[in-house]
Amino acid sequence: MAISSLVIDIADDADGRAAEAALAADPRFTLGPVQGSRRAVVLDTPSALDDTDVFDWLRDLPGVRWVTVVRVYLDDEVLPVGAAATFL
Repeated sequence: MAISSLVIDIADDADGRAAEAALAADPRFTLGPVQGSRRAVVLDTPSALDDTDVFDWLRDLPGVRWVTVVRVYLDDEVLPVGAAATFL
């Protein structure tokens, strides 16, 4: 399991509203408070590799200007050989 605390800077336009809607519709995300253009979120995925895939998707999502990783919790999952290098 991987639980990540993120702050997402979202554009104030149609792409940003679509990104907000995508986050709200995705059960992996718990939406937190908004301050200006920044939204706090928690991402909960089954594994570190899934977490990385979702982070990449989020970073490339139109309307998302920046993603800041605040903290990541990883349980005692065993990663495949070489996976740690792509995660770090």
